Amino acid sequence: MASVKKPRFTYNRLNRRLDVLVRGKLWLQVILALLAGIGVGLALGPDLDLIPRDQAAVFGDWLGLPGNLFLALVRMVIIPLAASSIILGIAGTGGGEALRTVGRKLLTFVLLTTVSATMIGISLARFIRPGRGLEQTYPSAPSLKPENLQLAEPQPSPLEGITRELPDMITGLIPQNIAASLLEQDMLAIVMFSLFVGVATVTADKKELTRPLVALAEAMLEVSMTVIRTAMRFAPLAVFGLIAETTATNGLSTLRDLATYCGIVLSGLACLLALYLVIVTVFGRMNPVRFIQAVVPVQLLAFSTSSSAAVMPLTMKTAIDKLKTPASLAGAVVPLASTVNMAGTALYQSVAIMFLADISGTPLSPGDLALVMVTLTGASIGAPAAPGASIAILATTATSFGVPLTGLPLVMGVDRILDMARTLVNVTGDLVLCRIVTPKGQRTNETPEPEEAPVPAQNVSADNPA
Repeated sequence: MASVKKPRFTYNRLNRRLDVLVRGKLWLQVILALLAGIGVGLALGPDLDLIPRDQAAVFGDWLGLPGNLFLALVRMVIIPLAASSIILGIAGTGGGEALRTVGRKLLTFVLLTTVSATMIGISLARFIRPGRGLEQTYPSAPSLKPENLQLAEPQPSPLEGITRELPDMITGLIPQNIAASLLEQDMLAIVMFSLFVGVATVTADKKELTRPLVALAEAMLEVSMTVIRTAMRFAPLAVFGLIAETTATNGLSTLRDLATYCGIVLSGLACLLALYLVIVTVFGRMNPVRFIQAVVPVQLLAFSTSSSAAVMPLTMKTAIDKLKTPASLAGAVVPLASTVNMAGTALYQSVAIMFLADISGTPLSPGDLALVMVTLTGASIGAPAAPGASIAILATTATSFGVPLTGLPLVMGVDRILDMARTLVNVTGDLVLCRIVTPKGQRTNETPEPEEAPVPAQNVSADNPA
């Protein structure tokens, strides 16, 4: 009887067409689409005011259609992709000490970088005070005047609230109804469930009974990657539409009026990006210039889509091909990191809370700021990897500290643009983490040589595309 093969992670044989797209300079197509989208958006936007705003809104909706279809197509398979990747990744590691080492590195990295991000954001915002002078900038908005602001209802102290909620938060990490989590698209619950299933697969006493589950995960990954490959063909068109719609809606005048606030967020994200480069240099033993060269296609696509989940397949491919991360590790780390590694989001929210407190005249003591850091560190972990998801977290956190939400529309006016920037930083952090967990024996300071040309299509069977 033929011996049973050890379950293996099959991502490498699923991405041939994605290879062709990357070799065709997808990054260059995305850059050109970005520039074209900005130009069209400016022509339709409020800055030039060439056409009536109601007509511009209709044009913007149609321009954004390809991008919205692209995101919908990717989100359609992101849950089976993430679940199957995690299960196969853990099955490929074989469990044991290797899995525990990866878990420790991931947890340490996420906690330290997220805390550092909130410290950077609060420090910059407290020093520069982005809300000062906003009343003069918007004199026609009396609701922004402190005497007209309505403070939120008195809440328990933040420390008391955290103490009360922490046990429920820890218990809530374990999904008790996975069907409900699937319906609600709760990525953290789905990731936790997949982790438990993957660990159970490699630790089960009767491993022969778990092989059908591994085969099912391989089939799910095959189908998901087929859909992703199709969607990636339309990535430049999607980028053009999304950027054009964003620019046509917001224009550049909003950025000018809120330049201090946007400048603080972007400066903080630049500091966090620099921290990531230091980490990849010291702990990943990789030249930062070569690292940037390797990850820039993912960064551009993440910037355009504002969704780390949407670029997950390209993130996995980059980790495997450019950062030399084993396919099994990339399959387990990337989906998990896309869900819990949200340091850029935590930085943005810390600046936004200081901004809202500033324009409302709400004082925040040093103790409050420390609790803001703790709260945002916990809240950002598991935040949905989708555009605009941080606004709900921001509103909840600000209310818990008695900060009015009257100025929230101003924050939302530039949220999409800042969302694009922080998504780029979040995805960069995911790739830095992949480099760190890569075994030292496989690390290299050089980017790999270009792969050989793919074999002719007629020699590739459907059952074995590689």
